[in-house]
Amino acid sequence: MSESPQRPARGRRRDPDELIDVHAGASRQTVRKGVSSGVRWTAGSQFASQATKIVMALVLARLLEPDDFGLVALLTVATGFFERVLGDTGTTSAIVRHRQLTQGLASSVFFWNLLVGSTTAAALAVFASPIARLLGEPDADNLLRLLGLMALINAAGYVQRALLRRLAEFRRLGITNYANAGVTAAVTIGLAITDPGPRALVLGNLAGSAASLALAWILSGWVPSLVFRRRYLSQISGFSANMSAQNVFGYISFAGDRFIIGRFLGPTELGYYGMSNRLMRYPLQATAQTFREVVFPTLSRLQDDDDALLETYRRTVAGISFALMPLCLTIASVSHPLVAVTLGAKWEPVGTLLGLMALVGALQAVATTPAALYLAKGRPDLLLRWQMGSSLILMICYSVGAIWGSVGVASGFLFGIALLFYPAFAIPLRLVDAPASTVFRAMRPSAVGSLLAAAGALSGRFGVEALGGSDWAQLGAGLAGGLLVFGVHMLVTRPQAAKDLTAVVAARASELAK
Repeated sequence: MSESPQRPARGRRRDPDELIDVHAGASRQTVRKGVSSGVRWTAGSQFASQATKIVMALVLARLLEPDDFGLVALLTVATGFFERVLGDTGTTSAIVRHRQLTQGLASSVFFWNLLVGSTTAAALAVFASPIARLLGEPDADNLLRLLGLMALINAAGYVQRALLRRLAEFRRLGITNYANAGVTAAVTIGLAITDPGPRALVLGNLAGSAASLALAWILSGWVPSLVFRRRYLSQISGFSANMSAQNVFGYISFAGDRFIIGRFLGPTELGYYGMSNRLMRYPLQATAQTFREVVFPTLSRLQDDDDALLETYRRTVAGISFALMPLCLTIASVSHPLVAVTLGAKWEPVGTLLGLMALVGALQAVATTPAALYLAKGRPDLLLRWQMGSSLILMICYSVGAIWGSVGVASGFLFGIALLFYPAFAIPLRLVDAPASTVFRAMRPSAVGSLLAAAGALSGRFGVEALGGSDWAQLGAGLAGGLLVFGVHMLVTRPQAAKDLTAVVAARASELAK
C-alpha cells in the first residue's frame, strides 16, 4: 500500500536526511482522480491569469507604442536565456520526479539555484552595456540590469513551487499564478499611465514575480535548512545536467525568431510580431502550465506502468486539442477584424501575423507535450537530442523567412512546426511501445471540428464584409459562425462530450452567481 505524501512541517529544525515525502506509486483510479482535480484547479487559475494578461496587453496597446513592446521583447531574449538556461538548471523537474526527496537534497538545490540566480543577475549588471550593443540597442543597458533581477527573484522560489507540484497542491499553485498576473497588470498599467515607456513593462513584471515568490514561500510551508552538500546534488546531477543542456537548444527555438527580427528588422517590426505572439501565447501558456504542473508529476508517478502512462498522456492530449485547436483556427479566421477592434489602427500589421501565429499555436499546443514522456521515463538525454535537431531546423526556417520580413519569419515558424509535428510524437512514444497513430486518433475529432469551425468563421466574416459590414460586424459574424459550426459538429459526433461541457459551464455559472 502506498504512503501518502507528507507536507513539509513548519517551525522546527529538520534532519537533512528526513524525507519530505515518499514519491510512491499510486493506483490508476487515484491518479485519474488527482489529474482531474489538478487540471480543474490549475486550468482555472491559469486561464484566469492569462485572461488578465490578455486584458493587460489590450490596455497597454492603447497606452504604449510598438517600439516599447519591441525593445522589451528584444532585451528579454537576452535575459530569458540566462534565466531559462542557467536559472533552473533542470533541478525543478528533478525534484518533482525524484523518488525519495530529503530535506538535505531540497535545501542543497535551493542554495544552488540561489547561487546561480545571484551570479546571473550580477553578470547581467556588469555586462549590460556590451550585451545592449550586441542587440543593437546601446541605450537599453539600465533596462537590462533591471530585467536581470528576475533571475534572482525566480531562483528563490523554484524549490517551493516544485514542492507544491510534487505534493499536488494545485490550488495553492493557482493562487501564486494569479497573484503574479494580477500584480503585474496593476503595476504595469499604473506606470504606463503615469510614465509611458518600456520601463513600465519591466517594473510590472518584476513586481508580479516578487508577489508570486512571497506567496510560494508562504503557501508551500517549506523553509530550507542551512545545508549545501555535494552528495545531495549528485543524486540529481545526471538528470539536471541533461535538462540544462536541452534548455539551451529549447530556448534557441523559443526565442530565435524574436532575436532575428529584433536584431535585423528593428524594434518596430518586433513590436508587431511580439504582440501577435503575446496574444496567442497567453492561452497556450495556460494549457502548457496546466500540463507541466499537473500531468508531468502524474506521469512521473506512472513511470513504471507504460499502459497507464500512455492512457493518461493520450487523454490529456485529446483534452488539450479539444480546448485549443478550435480556438486557434477560429482566431486565425478572424485575425484582421479582431486586431482592428481590439488594438486599433496603429497595430494593423498584426492582423496577418496573428493569423499565422494562431495556426502555429494550433500545432504547438500539442507538439510541445511529448517532452513530458521523455522526462517521465527518465530520458532527458533523448530530449536533448530532439531539442538540438528541432532547434536547428527552426532557426533555419526563421532565417530564411526573415528575407520577407516579420511575416516571412512567422511563415517559416509555421512551416518548421508542421515539418516537425509527426516525429515530435513518433520518437518519444517508442519509449512506451506505442505508435504515433495512438495519439493522432485522440486528436482527430478536435482537428476535424476545428477545420469546420474555421470554415464557419471565414464564411461569416467574408459574408458580412461583402455586404459592407464594419470590423465589429465581421468579427461578430465570424465568431458566431465558428461557434455554431463547431457546436453542431460536437452534438453530432460527440454528444456526451457536449453534455459534459454544458454541465461544467452551467455549474461554473451557478457558482459565480451565488
